[in-house]
Formats: sequence, C-alpha cells, structure tokens
Amino acid sequence: MNIHTTVATRTLTAEFYRVNAMFFLVAMGFCFGFMSGVEHIALAGYFVSSVWLVMIPAGVWIAYVRKVILYNKREIRTDRNAFLTSLPLLPLHLKIYICLVVAAGQLMPAIAYGLFLTGMAFKTGQFLIIMIIVPVLIVLIIGVAWNIHSTLVHPEKEATVSSPVRWLDRRMTKPLAWMFTEGVVRIQPGLIYMTKIVTCLIIYGVTQLYLYDTYDARLYSMTACAAFSANLALVYQYHRFEVVHLLLLRSLPLTLSTRMGSFAATMAVLCFPEIAMLATNLPDVVEVQHYFYVIAFGFSLMMLGYGALYVRDATFDAFTRWIFFVGMGWTMLILFGVPLIAGVVIHVALGGYLLTKHIYRFEPNT
Repeated sequence: MNIHTTVATRTLTAEFYRVNAMFFLVAMGFCFGFMSGVEHIALAGYFVSSVWLVMIPAGVWIAYVRKVILYNKREIRTDRNAFLTSLPLLPLHLKIYICLVVAAGQLMPAIAYGLFLTGMAFKTGQFLIIMIIVPVLIVLIIGVAWNIHSTLVHPEKEATVSSPVRWLDRRMTKPLAWMFTEGVVRIQPGLIYMTKIVTCLIIYGVTQLYLYDTYDARLYSMTACAAFSANLALVYQYHRFEVVHLLLLRSLPLTLSTRMGSFAATMAVLCFPEIAMLATNLPDVVEVQHYFYVIAFGFSLMMLGYGALYVRDATFDAFTRWIFFVGMGWTMLILFGVPLIAGVVIHVALGGYLLTKHIYRFEPNT
C-alpha cells in the first residue's frame, strides 16, 4: 500500500468508522444482542431461500451505500480535507486502485455479510442467489468508488434540477402541504425516522398482546395515544418551519381553514405509518368504528399541540415536557374510561381557540 492509499484510507475509511461509531454500536447491539448464532444462521438461510427474500439485505446495503456516499461528499468538501482534491492528478490506474480500496473498506460490513450469505447459499445449493449477491456487491463497490472519484474531480459540482422535475414545476404548483412535508423531512430526517420506527414498534408490540390475553379497547386507545403523543414532536418541527423558515406565510391572505387544512394534510402524510399500523393490527375485539375514533383523537391532539405552540415561544425541551404530561394525563383518563370523543371535542375547541387568538400575535424568539 503506497502513501497515497494510506492517506486516503485514514482520511475517509478510518474517519468514517470513527464518526459513525455510535451507529455501528447500536447496529451491533441489535444484531448480536438479541439473536444467537443459531438464529443468525436460520435468518441467513431464510434470506437465501428465495430470489425475492435476498432483496431484503440488498435493500439494506443500498441504504448503507447512500449513507457512505453522503459522508464522502461532505468530508471531501470540508476545508481540512482540501488536499484530497490533488489525488485526481495521480496516474489513472493508481486513482482507480485508491478509490476501490477506500470504497471496499467503507463497505466492509456489507461485504462481510454478503460473503456470509454466499457461504450459506453455496451450502444449500442456491447458486442463483450467489449470482445475485456477488454482482450486487461488486456494483455497489464500483458505484461508491466512482462517486469518490467524481467528488474529488468536481468537489463543488453545481446541483441541477432534472428535466422531468422542471417540467412538473412549470405545470404544477406545489400545495402548501407538499412544501411543509418536504421542509419538515429535510430539517429533521433523523427525528422523523426514529419516531416512526419507535411508534410502529410500540403499536405492533402492544396489539400482539391481544393474541395471548383478554383486553378491551382501552389498551388499543392508550397505544394510539402514546403514538400520536410522540408525533407531537413533528408538530413542533412543523411549527418551527412555518414561523422561522416561512415568515411571509402568516402575512399572506390565507384563511384559517386553509392553514388548518394544510396542517392536517401534512400530518396525515407524516403519520401515515402509524395510521396504517393501527389499521392493519386492529384486534378482533376492537370494533372498526373505534379505529376511526382513535385517529380522530390523534389528529385533534396534534391540533391542540399546534395551537399551544402559538401561545408563547417554547424550546423543544420545554415542549417535550408538555407532551409527556399531556400524554400521561390522557393515558390515565383513558384507563378510567373517559370516552375518546370527549377528547376530540376538547382538543378541537381549545386548539381552534388558541389558533384564532394567537396565530397573528405570535413572535418567535429565535
């Protein structure tokens, strides 16, 4: 390994694992903390048993490659790594070698698991699976290497909008709900993904309890209350996007119903995983109409949170404390049999009152 390869691997590969140490620790905890060796072998055998099932680890590898590519672009463009832009001046064969070594080092977790699946496929005689796994790994390595070289050659490449997107922009005006959804997702993608994963796991885990014991609809209602209370964090991000990034919006001649319609549409999109999970995991002992009650309760709770944010400017920590007390309060009320429809009426009335009174008076501190 020459000096150029050593510098590149230490700057990009070693630094990648150092920066993402927490990510890999959490991943190792999930992979090795909850599954034994026998279970890992059984899962690998399940993946290689079908062409369609092997697409599951392939999809995870593609998501991991996206993480690697974003990291490489960010690191190469930083001032401290400006010296890396001199690597394209090396001979062609040396440039290719360096990019491939760096890419293979960063994709080592995917390569290691791919080799494990390849061994399992070879033992079971699934040679077609091997012909899928090996080319996929090779293409991913080449793709990351090509991206590294492209970023080194053009570190400040101008971003352009594709022709189909330009055609759509000329012929279609983005609705407010689209703008808010895209804005919230771009500002806090990690918060949104983590919230969705946690709430969906809670819904799935609690609804499975109905299979092993007898519960009434209150457990289902409390689960929905916890899920939608967690999504109040997204309501906070929606509010910050509106009052910080779109200051002009409150000055536009939009009716309160239009603003609430945009808010409801955005929350419907962002909360679609929970809505779908509550529908697909509806216990047999819970009536279908109760599902619509909990959805109405959840949206009314988010409307109350939206209105409360306009009373005074609050930090995220302060708002999360408010979420905790409201969520716990309603959990106790549901446990004691308070009907959800009463909560819907209270939330809509109070949230509408707060919005009507404070939306045009609110001034953010930041």
